[in-house]
Amino acid sequence: MNCLELRRAVLADPRRVDTQAMQHAEQCAGCMEFLGQALQSEAKLASALRVAVPEGLRARLLDRTAASRRPVRWLALAASLLVAAAIAFFIGSPKPDPLALAGINFVVFEEAQAIADAKPADPAVFARVAREMGLSLPEQLGEVNYICFYPFAAGAAHHALVKTPLGKVTLLLIPERPLAARAIAAAYGLEAAIVPAAVGAIVIIGESGRSIGRVETLLKSI
Repeated sequence: MNCLELRRAVLADPRRVDTQAMQHAEQCAGCMEFLGQALQSEAKLASALRVAVPEGLRARLLDRTAASRRPVRWLALAASLLVAAAIAFFIGSPKPDPLALAGINFVVFEEAQAIADAKPADPAVFARVAREMGLSLPEQLGEVNYICFYPFAAGAAHHALVKTPLGKVTLLLIPERPLAARAIAAAYGLEAAIVPAAVGAIVIIGESGRSIGRVETLLKSI
């Protein structure tokens, strides 16, 4: 071992120099002095760190640690409750009905083309189909424009637009589609309800549940 290697070992830990280092120091006066000074500095440092712990310090530190953890625990609890509420919402929320969604997709992707392609339709046909399905078309409903007989996903549908006080609503009357219960869906900023009639089903698509509910109530007021 040479002087440089010894001094590196001493600087790393003067209390744990190996046998080779000690043998070199015994033969090298400069290295022995360096080792002695390092051991002396180490002893002073150890002495300075030997400070008596104030009485009750441990208890105070534990109290502070517990206090600092309380907000974290509250945040963790709040996060857990939020996750649980979100899970309950998604589990408890009804799944969107596929036929109601098909009605929204029709309005978004197909209605404009259906209107452009449609030939003039007889409003009396729409009124007759509504009566046969057990539906009413009162004046309060709004202006009804019969568009066409359309091959909708749930079966051939009589397609009409209704201008109501609450905005435009699309109606699809499907006489051949029996339905057990009302179902809903929402997408693309629109809402839809598929509703059982005395005969067949009605799909009502609009911008709000309020407008849909109004049309549904008036249609079934017969």
